[in-house]
Amino acid sequence: MFKKILFATSTTKACDPAARVAFNISDLYKAHMNIFHVIEGAIPGDTRSEADEKKKIKAYYADQLPKAVSHEIKIALGEPHSEILGEIGRNKPDLLVMGVSTGGEASLENRVESAGSTFQKVVKASLCPVLIVNRAAASFWGSISNVVFATDFSASSDNAFEFSCKLARETACELHIFHAQNTRLTPTSKNFDQDAIEGRIREKLRFSRGKYAAKMDGIKTYSIEVWEGNPYTEIVKYAREKYADLIVMAQDSQNPGSQTHELGSTIKQVILRAGCPVLCLNK
Repeated sequence: MFKKILFATSTTKACDPAARVAFNISDLYKAHMNIFHVIEGAIPGDTRSEADEKKKIKAYYADQLPKAVSHEIKIALGEPHSEILGEIGRNKPDLLVMGVSTGGEASLENRVESAGSTFQKVVKASLCPVLIVNRAAASFWGSISNVVFATDFSASSDNAFEFSCKLARETACELHIFHAQNTRLTPTSKNFDQDAIEGRIREKLRFSRGKYAAKMDGIKTYSIEVWEGNPYTEIVKYAREKYADLIVMAQDSQNPGSQTHELGSTIKQVILRAGCPVLCLNK
């Protein structure tokens, strides 16, 4: 499923969890791995800087490089998000693996909340799936046993569902389809009473089963569930309950085609809080 992996790194501790996952995937799927680093503020043509960075990367990942069946180290000069997206366009990897931050000492939450952060710009425009690993607790990727697909029933979620099914068929993992039903009709409406909440849950569960169950051929074990509550909170809780190795989701449907670089709040907060890697699709 994964034959060509792009790993974007700042060669700092902030990227160590993502590095561990990237090398494990490369080993598991015998995939070629491109290790990609962007030098910000360098003068074009400064070959000394590029050579120095390659040596630094080889030394930094010396213990992990043998896991990659084959690899290449690439250095670019410029803005990280632009260069990463350019590399995706040129080489068309099956998967991009990256951390939330390119470095720095700011808190993780502050970095995620920054509308201009690299990972948000990349996820918004990437032509390939983006696997975000933000925590050491989420840094293990071995044999995949449980995948949570979080859906909002949007067109983007349809693509994420197809990807989740393909992954489940190829890895023989359990697939858990999950929708978090917000307890508000609209951001300005009053809360539902409990009978109305439960009615909406039953309605969405029937809809979800009708939408997905017939398309699960070849997947031995799956579940379809709907919970009530704040979407990102419930997704993270559900993934924890299922001991998920991976959460798959698309951009928020209320934020399609946004001209800003900021992700919708649900996917952004799931990336921040999840105890496992989060795979994002935007097309």
